[in-house]
Amino acid sequence: MSVEGQASWSPTQRPGRENVRERLLDAAAEEFTENGFAAAKLQDIARRAGFTKGAVYSNFDSKQALFAELLSKRSMELAGRVIETVSGLGPGDAAGKGGSAIATWVVAEPRWPLLVTEFGIQVGRDPKLAPEYRLERRHLRDELAALISQRAATWGVVDGLDARRVATSLLALISGLAVEHSVDPEEIDESFIADAVAELLAGAFARAVGQSEL
Repeated sequence: MSVEGQASWSPTQRPGRENVRERLLDAAAEEFTENGFAAAKLQDIARRAGFTKGAVYSNFDSKQALFAELLSKRSMELAGRVIETVSGLGPGDAAGKGGSAIATWVVAEPRWPLLVTEFGIQVGRDPKLAPEYRLERRHLRDELAALISQRAATWGVVDGLDARRVATSLLALISGLAVEHSVDPEEIDESFIADAVAELLAGAFARAVGQSEL
């Protein structure tokens, strides 16, 4: 039989390690947001991703480690979207647009910030979880601070801005607003959240401009 007449085929390939991790993280996001951190099961995450439970343990030490990496990934994705939104804007406009982008995310994915709060409470009650999660949160604050510093540098105010303090305040504000929104979405609505975040950012940028002019 000629080559042209042969049926085309290719051997089944095992997914690469990075592909497996991404599929597990995507499945974990669904499982955690639907059932909460405490009720989520690794076997269900593996099933959603199309793997056995062993695949989870081959890539993550525990459910806590899986959630911590997922949290970092989702947080940095949000930060990246916000930075892209404010690209090319001055400090004042950036604060407003950044606040709107974050508010839209909080309202569109209300269960995710609540998950962060749920996990934080569990870590506070379980000393064994605290060290690893503390390192993850510090890494997240560092990454977010780096993004804020990059934007501040384009405005010429990087020397007057404590980017890590701004990053920490922003993460705390988002978590608190998400909880308030879940309890009272009529009053703590998207507009309220946008204004609160914009005020935090505008104040930080204004102080940085003032320090730079001294």
